[in-house]
Amino acid sequence: MTNKFSILLIVLVALGCSKKNTLEEKSLQANTNSISNNLQKQVRIMGHWYGEGKKELLVREMVREFSLLNQDLSIELLFPQQFLKYKEESELYFVECDTIEQMVRKNSWPFEVLFCDQERYKKIGQQLNDPNWGEKYLVDFSNEPWFKHAHKDGLIETMNLKARYGNIMPGIVLEGITNILFVSEYVENKLGIKVKDLDMTFDDFIAYAQAVDNYNKTHSDKISFLSQQYKTVNDILFTQLATSIYEGDKYESREKGIAALKKAYAEFEKLSKYNPTKQYMDYSGYTYDEAQRILYDKQCLFTMNPTWMILLWLKSNPEGTKQLRPCEIPSFAGKRSPFYSGFYQVIFVVAKNSKNPEAGKRFMKYMASTEIADKWVKYSSCPTGMRTSISYTDFGQNKYEKFFQHIQKKYGNNQAEVSLPKLFLNNNTTASIDYGLNELLSGKIKADEAYQRTMRQIK
Repeated sequence: MTNKFSILLIVLVALGCSKKNTLEEKSLQANTNSISNNLQKQVRIMGHWYGEGKKELLVREMVREFSLLNQDLSIELLFPQQFLKYKEESELYFVECDTIEQMVRKNSWPFEVLFCDQERYKKIGQQLNDPNWGEKYLVDFSNEPWFKHAHKDGLIETMNLKARYGNIMPGIVLEGITNILFVSEYVENKLGIKVKDLDMTFDDFIAYAQAVDNYNKTHSDKISFLSQQYKTVNDILFTQLATSIYEGDKYESREKGIAALKKAYAEFEKLSKYNPTKQYMDYSGYTYDEAQRILYDKQCLFTMNPTWMILLWLKSNPEGTKQLRPCEIPSFAGKRSPFYSGFYQVIFVVAKNSKNPEAGKRFMKYMASTEIADKWVKYSSCPTGMRTSISYTDFGQNKYEKFFQHIQKKYGNNQAEVSLPKLFLNNNTTASIDYGLNELLSGKIKADEAYQRTMRQIK
């Protein structure tokens, strides 16, 4: 009896162990499946605007809200500054481009959503020798009804945005960049003048240069008329002036284009009499990026910079920023260019061959809302290509909102980087043109010589 009981006990223990092992195996398998499912549902987002105040806040808020709305997804946000190796801030752009280039070459994508604006897209295309690389590796949203509805009417077509991204639209056009002529109210008061914020004419601009020149003749604390930190400042002034000659929205005549160039050169020669490029600030020891970020709020009357600099200045020199007021880039009296200097661009894109591209698409669709567009405008003090619920009656609360209200009414969505040779002369060259503006404004050459040199470059 005892032997039978012992045998039964051994069998029960064995069965129990077998059952336990089976349960453990099932549990292990369930955990493995759960981990596998979590990996499949993981979404990695490469962020942008790290350290840029409310822009960074917007990215973090978007990811946090998207996570709450999509709890089946495991979302990780990483900024390039957190995972890339670089020595100086000026190197980061090149490291970012090299990193995405390697993703393309290997067709291996550690992120579902990547930061890749138009400048980085172009640079990567040059390195790959393939300007249309996006068509092969990035999701195209251009035919999605929700994507079309999310943007301002005609924006994508008017600005020909698809041409910048390999004939596709790989993401929403959240960011608008406007080039602003900032005036220092501190210097303005010192000179005893009042600069015209809106509808400034080039005659006004020349008169302000004369006021600075006259002040410098009798005072030891010299003032620079126009900061030259932003390397394209003179090109932007010249382009806005030249295009303002026309009243219409198209440039159909080569002869009129040539006449516009001549007239713009003649105006710049008038400006050159008052030492407009003379700099009394020393930023020669800085890299371009470093020099551009310094705010000389008490040393120059005008500073030209894109809108994305506003938040950086607010962080580095909040008191100096209070002295700045945005002004419209000057045009010929009574004239309006069809364009205003600036551009719109895609910031975030979705990789086709990432582990979870469908989740990346969901994030892009989430961003394509008026709520996100409204936040962008309020947080960044920059325009957007998206539809917003902000009306003109909401504007006027601060100097930037008032400025953008005017620009929107006057120029519509036509913020563009204009190429004068292509615009005026039907020129297909991709070569950059040296307009000789620095030499002209510093009095080294005359308007006719600068014009003749330019025409020799345009074939």
